[in-house]
Amino acid sequence: MRRRIGSGVAVLATGVVLTATVAVIPALAQPAVDEDPATPGPALLYAEPPRAPQLENTGIWEADPIGICHTSAYRDGEYVHQGCVYDDQGGGNQYRWPNDTLLRNYTYPEAQAYRRNAADIVELRAKPVDGGTAFRVTLNTMVDPELYGITIALGDSAAPLPAPHGANTVLPAQRFVTVHGSEGDIVDAASGETLAETPEVTVDVERRQVEIVVPDSAFAADGAQRIAAAAGLWGDGGYLVPQLTADETHPGGAVIGDATPSAFFDSAFRFDEPFEAPYRDNDQKRAIADGDLSPFSATVDFDALRAGEDDESGVPTTGYMTRVFASRFETEQGRRLPSDPGGPPPGSGTQQGGIATGAGEGSGDQRPSVAFGWPCRDDCVPDLPGQLQRYMVYVPEAAAPADGYSSIVWTNGYALRPGDDVAGERDLYRAFAERSGNPTMVIDVDARGQDEWGYGQSGAAVFEAIADARSHYDLDTERTAMGGFSSGAYMANKLSLTYPDVFSKAFICDGLDVAPSFPGLNGVADTLPVDTLTNHEAGSKLTPLLPSRRNQPVMEWAGVNDDFIPYNITRERADAYAAGDYDYEFISWVGLAAEHLVMCKNGMWDLATEWLGDDTRAVDPHHVTYVRNPLMDDPASGLVGDHAYWLSGITSRDDGIAQIDVVSRGQGVTDAPVPASQSQLGVSDGTFSPVNPYLREFRALDEPVDAPVENALEITGVDVGAVTIDPERAGVDCDAELRVTTNGPLDVTLLGCDRTESFDGSGPGLESYDPVDPLEPLGNPVQGAPVPAEVGNLPQPPLTGLPPLRFPPNVGGDPRPSDG
Repeated sequence: MRRRIGSGVAVLATGVVLTATVAVIPALAQPAVDEDPATPGPALLYAEPPRAPQLENTGIWEADPIGICHTSAYRDGEYVHQGCVYDDQGGGNQYRWPNDTLLRNYTYPEAQAYRRNAADIVELRAKPVDGGTAFRVTLNTMVDPELYGITIALGDSAAPLPAPHGANTVLPAQRFVTVHGSEGDIVDAASGETLAETPEVTVDVERRQVEIVVPDSAFAADGAQRIAAAAGLWGDGGYLVPQLTADETHPGGAVIGDATPSAFFDSAFRFDEPFEAPYRDNDQKRAIADGDLSPFSATVDFDALRAGEDDESGVPTTGYMTRVFASRFETEQGRRLPSDPGGPPPGSGTQQGGIATGAGEGSGDQRPSVAFGWPCRDDCVPDLPGQLQRYMVYVPEAAAPADGYSSIVWTNGYALRPGDDVAGERDLYRAFAERSGNPTMVIDVDARGQDEWGYGQSGAAVFEAIADARSHYDLDTERTAMGGFSSGAYMANKLSLTYPDVFSKAFICDGLDVAPSFPGLNGVADTLPVDTLTNHEAGSKLTPLLPSRRNQPVMEWAGVNDDFIPYNITRERADAYAAGDYDYEFISWVGLAAEHLVMCKNGMWDLATEWLGDDTRAVDPHHVTYVRNPLMDDPASGLVGDHAYWLSGITSRDDGIAQIDVVSRGQGVTDAPVPASQSQLGVSDGTFSPVNPYLREFRALDEPVDAPVENALEITGVDVGAVTIDPERAGVDCDAELRVTTNGPLDVTLLGCDRTESFDGSGPGLESYDPVDPLEPLGNPVQGAPVPAEVGNLPQPPLTGLPPLRFPPNVGGDPRPSDG
């Protein structure tokens, strides 16, 4: 986020205009990232920040971006305001799942060039220049610069005044500066008359930036001045006003009964948006629905800018924050369209698009599948494909320890966003951050919309967010836990099992075992050897991957009377932990706390925060077990799970799952005897219910015990074709004896030793999860049918006078930045 432009980037002089065709701009190309087997996890964790044109400076602009949503600062003679991404939902009520499966706020025209995101303000800057005042607005999406419209309100007035060009919105101003494409005008706010002066407009399509210079003769920016700004869509000589439902060239989502809906989708300077709203736009939705953007403005001291004064007081350093970061991936701008490749099958729900009917071109010939979300692989455009993504953090008030804060990375469930975890004093963030003597930072990742089950760019976004957080905060990389809820718990399991050496511990809150799934139905559908109503991803079952957790303690929560995830699904993993040699805790809740939508929102965090402790990740353990699952690989997204600890280059002989187990006898230790599992009953208080009983099943492993030192490696491979071992990290040398048991041909390479040995064997293999699908020949019966590609483009009911429609409702407060 602090990257500056290089000397080889072209600069657009003021007044020069770049236009674009309506065709979609190709995917942003980024250099490949080379994997290093010596580093834990994917290379995404260690790569240099990618080039992000939207964050680059050209011409007169020099200040670094802020990267924290809804904040401002004075930097290098510029007033820099950071907006957010994907908060361009226009006016209406704050809908939450399940309401937002069908109910929407504003919706974009269906033409591809809008990409359902053409009026999303990412950043706004201001600075004085000779003879005028310069502004720069960066949009998240710009395919065709003729589609956007931006109005900047300059100065104050005794009462709000109507913005020009049919915006159907009032806000205080002396002058309204409106730009669209390469044109603009300046209107006297009090009289509504257009001035003779016009702004100079420069459009940089590559960087999605619009530079606007307002001459002093139209508005002299001296001293402290009020400014405001909002964006909408332009067409037919003015702003496009939402209809009840969108069509190819007109937006939809007007509230039923509102004859003059506001034309704006997004606005700047929303400093006090509550953190709980999924996209930090609760107040904006109500203001746009009311047609009055008076609450949102900044007072900019232009004299301070001329004097070059810096002021970072508006940038928080602790507490809740929504961060924006640049991903390496952008297959398309904006949001996913039904025509984009790799779409969900008919009948699948996506929290961004509603229920997919499968009529969209991108769904192809997939047969219907009743599921929440879909595994979006390398050949798929995810829900939120743009380069700029977001995550939420909570930075503890307490100072970081000498080695930095510990952290827990959190991925939420289907239709839930990071804001759903914000609920005040007893929420996930504060419970972990305020651990006595061990403050912990929470990194809550949006994963490109949370629909894609941690596959492809969705899974990559988790590691990119971790890397971004580590670049901005003092974090102890040796104490990073992974956690998640529901399908997000599936993601947490998937990623922590694929890359076990990254994470010190794993906390799985009511997690699924195969992808995708559907509540209630999954109790049977997910356990059958044949696909029925839900079509499951081959290789997606997690239980066979659990041996990779040998050196990673885990806590799992489940509900005995769970309505969404029947207990037999989670119980399977509990039984595997008990039967194996795992360091684990399995908590079975009963009663209200066992209900899926209550369990991880009930404030019962004491069990987890105490268990998390301050343990560091295993670095070079004497005993490594790893399950190689190439069926989960998404190489184009940087996700290939073929190394852990001092093992790398692990291949499967038949492209299915394979397991390697290696014990080093060179470290002078061996596994301690495995104690029996224990159980005890307990009770916890909670936010929704005061009494929450549970059964705790657990086993804590003892430290390895001393053993004779031998220069030997004991290797057991099942379906493994090759493995590379780093002898130095394992505690042996290049002459180590290799004691190998394998069920087929196995090549063992000792790194740096110029030594590879081949071994033969025989025996039973492992079976990869790949249920038979008798419905596959059915294909897509609605492909090309004259029905909506997705259900969700419905008129807005007149519910704007009601409180936000949240489910479950958050109890304990709705924190805002002004709350401290």
